[in-house]
Amino acid sequence: MVDDPTRNLTEWIDLFRGVEGLSDRALSEKCNLHRFPKNSPILHKDDPTSDIFFIVEGAVTARSYSAEGKEVSYIDIDEGGLFGEFSAIDGKPRSASVETTQDAVIARMTSAQFRSLIVENPHLGLRIAELLVSKARSLTQRVHEFGTLSVRQRLVNELLRLCEGADIVDGGCIIEPAPTHYEIASRIATHREAVSRELNALVAAGIIEVGRQKIVVRDIERLRNLAM
Repeated sequence: MVDDPTRNLTEWIDLFRGVEGLSDRALSEKCNLHRFPKNSPILHKDDPTSDIFFIVEGAVTARSYSAEGKEVSYIDIDEGGLFGEFSAIDGKPRSASVETTQDAVIARMTSAQFRSLIVENPHLGLRIAELLVSKARSLTQRVHEFGTLSVRQRLVNELLRLCEGADIVDGGCIIEPAPTHYEIASRIATHREAVSRELNALVAAGIIEVGRQKIVVRDIERLRNLAM
């Protein structure tokens, strides 16, 4: 773990990388650094806070829970990403809970400081707009899947998304570490038993292999055909 991550925010945080007029010194003066162990809560849904957070090391997940305790996962955010930008921009309560999925180093900036940065750096404002559009497109796609696709098709689409971050070798990929069946279920709006059943069907068809914290996709093209 680095000694002082705030000195390299323009290098390590995707939003800031290559933006003219930004310096590590200026950013470090605006940020407070925090270290969190794995599975630590950082934000809770409906919190009235408005700070923005940048992931220097580690990863987090954003989720919410129904009154009955059912979990809904929205997005996993890795090193270099950010979260909390919705409330930092509109000042409204948090739309989801966020917790770490790995040991993490997080830089925290107030909404006032972040808004000032955007005013001073128009290119940064454009990047934020692009980020928000990307998140909106992703959520729109998921809502479409929930309303129109079978559990198997939703599972297949989730596996294909996980493959996007993996190396493609001989027409397949290895998803490692793979999310648990429960975590996959929370992402595709179903239950763990349905995920287990559909994964077993894909194993029986020779399309994937399932191991400990690992899913091997043997044939991405066959998997992609099942998503249609």
